[in-house]
Amino acid sequence: MLISAIDWHPQSNYIVTCAHDRNAFVWSFDDQEKKWKPSLVILRIERAALDCRWSRDGQKFAVASSAKCVPVCYYESENNFWVSKMIKEHESTIVAVEWHPSAPIVATASTDKRCRVISAYLKNLDSRESAESQWGPPVKFGTVLYAFAAHAWVNAVAFSPSGD
Repeated sequence: MLISAIDWHPQSNYIVTCAHDRNAFVWSFDDQEKKWKPSLVILRIERAALDCRWSRDGQKFAVASSAKCVPVCYYESENNFWVSKMIKEHESTIVAVEWHPSAPIVATASTDKRCRVISAYLKNLDSRESAESQWGPPVKFGTVLYAFAAHAWVNAVAFSPSGD
């Protein structure tokens, strides 16, 4: 199994990993046993997971995949595992994802020669106030706010510190 990406969230001390075997795990440190323990993530993808990033608040993470979708994952305490909701606005492999610094918005880099800015607003997790940004008020999950065309594959994506 090839681990494709890893991301650490400093406040929760959780690590998320994803791999080419279509799996992701959230790792938490067990102080009593002095070791990292994995938690199940239900990605529901049919191809490799290529990149993963925590949201700024640590309640969600996004996974770039070669399945033409971006699972946005959050923890369901009643089931004791991480579930995903899909962003399906891509025509090809998504190679990178990045969260907006202050809003539930994700940017994606894709081999379909596009960079997209997409709403990842989830009513059950995100407050309307925290979802307000220079991209406007919160909109339905999966709504493409903007798509940038390129002349080749887009291999990376980032927001400026201000989110502009």
